[in-house]
Amino acid sequence: MFGSDSSKNGLIDVSEELARKNFSRRRFLQFGSAGAATLTFAPLLSFFSEYGEAQIDPGVLEESIRSTCALCVNKCGLIARVHDGVVHKLDPIPDHPKSRGMLCARGNSGIKVLYDPNRLKSPLIRTGPRGAGQWRQASWEEALDHIAKNLLEIRQKHGPEGVMFSSTEGFQEHFFLSFAEAWGSPNVVRHPTLCLASMINGTFNTFGSVPEFDFANSRYVIMAGANRFESLVTPDSVDLMRNLDGRTKIVVLDPRFTITASKAHEWLPVKPGTDLAFALAMLHVIIGEGRQDQEFIDRYTVGFEELADHVKQYSPEWAQSECGIDAKRIRKIAREFADAAPRVVFYPGRRSSWTTNDTQFRRAIAIVNAVVGAWDRPGASVPKAKISIGEPDIFPPDDIEVARCDALMEDFPLANKKDGTYLGVRDQILQEKDNHIRAWMIYKQNPLHSVPESRKTLEMMNKLDFIVTIDTMPSDTAWMSDVILPESVYLERTDPPHSISGAVPLVAVRQQVVKPRFDTKPCLDIMKSLAERVDLGEYFDYTVDDWFDAAASTLPVSVEELKRKGFYTDRELPEIGNTLKDGFRFRTKTGKIELRSQRYADAGYDPLPVYRPQTPLPNGKYRLLTGRTAIYTHSSLQNVSWLADEDPDGPNVWIHPDAASRHGVRDGDTIGLRTDYGEAQAPVKITNRIRPDSVFVPHGFGHTSPGLHERSRRGARSSDLIGTFQDEITGNAAMHETAVEIFPVPGGHHEEHIPVSTRRVGR
Repeated sequence: MFGSDSSKNGLIDVSEELARKNFSRRRFLQFGSAGAATLTFAPLLSFFSEYGEAQIDPGVLEESIRSTCALCVNKCGLIARVHDGVVHKLDPIPDHPKSRGMLCARGNSGIKVLYDPNRLKSPLIRTGPRGAGQWRQASWEEALDHIAKNLLEIRQKHGPEGVMFSSTEGFQEHFFLSFAEAWGSPNVVRHPTLCLASMINGTFNTFGSVPEFDFANSRYVIMAGANRFESLVTPDSVDLMRNLDGRTKIVVLDPRFTITASKAHEWLPVKPGTDLAFALAMLHVIIGEGRQDQEFIDRYTVGFEELADHVKQYSPEWAQSECGIDAKRIRKIAREFADAAPRVVFYPGRRSSWTTNDTQFRRAIAIVNAVVGAWDRPGASVPKAKISIGEPDIFPPDDIEVARCDALMEDFPLANKKDGTYLGVRDQILQEKDNHIRAWMIYKQNPLHSVPESRKTLEMMNKLDFIVTIDTMPSDTAWMSDVILPESVYLERTDPPHSISGAVPLVAVRQQVVKPRFDTKPCLDIMKSLAERVDLGEYFDYTVDDWFDAAASTLPVSVEELKRKGFYTDRELPEIGNTLKDGFRFRTKTGKIELRSQRYADAGYDPLPVYRPQTPLPNGKYRLLTGRTAIYTHSSLQNVSWLADEDPDGPNVWIHPDAASRHGVRDGDTIGLRTDYGEAQAPVKITNRIRPDSVFVPHGFGHTSPGLHERSRRGARSSDLIGTFQDEITGNAAMHETAVEIFPVPGGHHEEHIPVSTRRVGR
């Protein structure tokens, strides 16, 4: 079904637009060379171009165009080196305040994404059973007419709420959400419900904002499950790496010995789901021994007396019995942290919740930082700033008057209604409770991978009448759709300027580097054309150039200067201390940092974090953990061969040698994984870098779409195994509540193996 890479005279086969230097993939990761391998895709062969061979002199560069990477959420600055209409190399913008002159392996692989032969190249309309892979190529006019006809029929029968909209963040997401708003549907579900909703909620309801962190000046950092040297977030990851000279002590609290843990001073292999016990025990020590910053507390916070009384019950000895970390070690870390304050950070991370009590854990982290005065000071948590930019004068749509179908405000009154909850809306559709959702519009997201319990997601999709996916690749979700619309990749389009909040805020620019290679369009063009067909064109009476003009009208630079530099910022360093000035009012109910949350109390939640132990593991089962690997973004880049070739262990499931011995498993074997929610198979990595009671399944593997290269069809799809659990306050998907068992797979033994007794398995 698929072709393979082939080489000739130091060059690989490429499209007529592309050739590259004879760099190895190792050198690609170091220097960011460009290239694309030959692949063919039999079922959709007529929609994929033939590949020839060309040679380009890499020493001749005609243009250097500044833009912004879009291969993860970080929005790092890049310089595209373009020769005769071909992107030959991607370099970092040296003075970019967010990426600090860096461009990671993912960013360098953007050339491979641009020239990936598996890319979607034309609109496709399903002709056979859903999921059968039977498509026909369509013009944009036909595809959009077809979508408009189906949407209007659903609106006539079920109202505007009959269409659900799902998306993930990005410069063009605004236009997708604008269409949903103009359409009149309240049923919008965004990525935070699968990502950072609990962190945002817990932190905001303490400080009234969600801060950044001044790692460049920190002297003590605790990372609770945040794997910042693999799951990269800029500038946090860059600043932490630059602090590996001994100036900053790093403590990692994680059931796995991650790359971040390997660079830390101390690794605490905490029992999964018990991090809150550790945080509460730290508060017990800090307050019980009088190590808090009482002057800061008295001036800026409320609820300290209640907190001090509350944490008396949570001693390190109690925490040791819960989380498995020695009580003496907990006391030592609490004392060191308080003594190093205020240049300290207990880092909350930014990923999906782990347990159903996750928001309270993130609250506890914020409270630890607050009681030692580590707020709005050098080396501590720093409030974000934002640069205001203009927008075109847009005709406002009417207020949405119909109710959501997921009962969000009833079940999760403090959740962000703009983000919704994936698990809630899915259950409502499956149970057919008071809703009329019949269609699903999806932009830049892959719910079959990202939403737990994929069999339920698949069941929901089969209940719907019409599904449209806008993407650049034929993902698992796109493969189950009725219409697939190909978006131009980020190097082929100009996006509106985007204001990125941060300690050093900036306005980022993404401008077109090369012309679209295929019959693709930016999301703005797609939404404009669709809006015209459903009588909503008045809400899209603007162009991307209008956005540039409006944005620059509020800035002290011109559009030309904005594009030339690639970004704008109004400062080089964070402005620290503004929230500590007399008269400042925090955006909490009391106007102060709330150690005891008044909003939580009013909503019927615990106003102070209360520890709840996880359900004990059934006999013979393990706690299922999942997480990211360094060179992929969620489930979106496993098809990039340059990355896959550098990550042979990417899809491997981690188990401890004790578990391997118990089940007769050898390194490299294929094992079966079974939960109450599904089964999967994957190769195994035996390592003592994980707790004996845990199994780690890396996220983003196990793709089922035949539209992707075979190398992406490796490993287990974590969403097939993870159950439907929700954080109690936000509805955020709780990813570490699932128990998993290991079972043998016929023929699963790897022929060549290294005995566990002699294998190097790490620390």
